Amino acid sequence: MESLTSAPETSTFVPLAEHQSRTPSSFYSGPAVLHYHSQRCKIVILERELLAAPALNALRSESAPTATATQDDDEKEVAIDGVDVWVTSDKFLLYSTAASAGVSIPYPSISLHALQRLRVPGDESSTEVQGLYMQVATPSAPSADDEEECTTMTVVLPADAAVEASTEEGETETPTKQLYEAVSACSNLHPDPVEPGDEDDDMEDGAKFISAEDHEGVFQLGDGGMPPPVDGSSGWITAENMDQFFDADGNWIAAGEAPSFPLGPGAGTVRAREEENGAEENGEEDETKWQKTD
Repeated sequence: MESLTSAPETSTFVPLAEHQSRTPSSFYSGPAVLHYHSQRCKIVILERELLAAPALNALRSESAPTATATQDDDEKEVAIDGVDVWVTSDKFLLYSTAASAGVSIPYPSISLHALQRLRVPGDESSTEVQGLYMQVATPSAPSADDEEECTTMTVVLPADAAVEASTEEGETETPTKQLYEAVSACSNLHPDPVEPGDEDDDMEDGAKFISAEDHEGVFQLGDGGMPPPVDGSSGWITAENMDQFFDADGNWIAAGEAPSFPLGPGAGTVRAREEENGAEENGEEDETKWQKTD
């Protein structure tokens, strides 16, 4: 979560409709795509969490009273009014013109976002509204239970933010649902980084896949419970090359010592191909086979 000292310029972003109407010259450069933008929003947040996040606390204008959280109002919620919201393909942006301050939130830091029904603090109408609930990870020291610390807040759009839209399925999307969909789409563009060791969790102990670039195109296996390739086989003994290593009686005929690992029952045995009527190539009937009946 980074502080902003100047308001983002909407004209510097490419509108989503324009982005979808043409093929960009590059998918890796150029201005960010604006998926959603709304002005005069409210940010509902716990007082203690607001005081613990200086970048968010800066959104409150100087005219607003600065409260100090105590044990009595530990769960007190406050609403910051007049906050503009930009959902871009790069980052999630908040800015307050009255306070001349804003925040830039990377999408990997948004660990959770969902639709929420709530009452806005200080709203005399006391009616429930829809908002976008968000959990933003904060880079603080790990807690005692090793859980990631996060700041929770809800973005509430103004009543006249936008008109409701109908989807192809006939459902009605509220402006807040459109905001939710925009955050979901942009979050998918920024997947969480893979932590070291995550890719090897499902592999057996000792097994290791080696890059083909490092071993001239040959994938090798370490001691992962499988026998090593037989010398001279350029790989493994398969049905296609078995005749190069065993005769019809299963005796080792290839150069070098016979493999010492167990091959399993029937390994190396060459069986005659059976005809469709159940008779072997030598013409003798296999008495153990069932005969076809009408």
